[in-house]
Amino acid sequence: MHILNASGRLNDTSDQIEKEFHCAVDKISKTIPLSDTDIVIYDNPHGIIPELGIGGYTPSPHLVFIYIDPGFPNLSNMLSETFKRTLAHEMYHALRWKNPGYGKTLLEALITEGLADHFDMEINNCSPNLWDQALTEKQFRRMSIRVKKDYSNRNYNHNDWFGGSKKRGIPRWTGYSLGFHLVGEYLKNHSDKQPSGLYNIKAEEFIQSGI
Repeated sequence: MHILNASGRLNDTSDQIEKEFHCAVDKISKTIPLSDTDIVIYDNPHGIIPELGIGGYTPSPHLVFIYIDPGFPNLSNMLSETFKRTLAHEMYHALRWKNPGYGKTLLEALITEGLADHFDMEINNCSPNLWDQALTEKQFRRMSIRVKKDYSNRNYNHNDWFGGSKKRGIPRWTGYSLGFHLVGEYLKNHSDKQPSGLYNIKAEEFIQSGI
């Protein structure tokens, strides 16, 4: 773990961050193999999820970024509730990066994100995140039909599908919700399996029971 704090704005929470980090890593390491990964935590209000005050990004098998907004209200409570969930999600990404990779097609990205959030729920015994169930029933039906046409698209727009696009009529967090559903359906039909054991499964296997 590396806490970047040149601004000094994380001084009041650095001890808590270290505590939360070690507790989370201890729990995660009991369920999936962890190795050779730098976790960089730093003051970046522009990278957070506005509703939570924290965000994450995993660009490679060996690097995870955790963004924190030091000015977020009740920051200490936020860290207690969401740091472990964010780290679990991102560490699962790092592991999947190693094999088979984050994904080059839209389907692969959907499954990667869905698996990470189901893994978070598995080890933290928590409810789905806001983005996992962000669509109304009508939106879900409409986007479920539309997404299939782009499953194999390697030139899909990640920001549109996962962040939302008013211009294209894609609601915010659509990709997360659809991916969460796909993985959820797979787990329902394979009750002997857990997300912690699926990090190297190819995305195509999940659409047998999918949307």
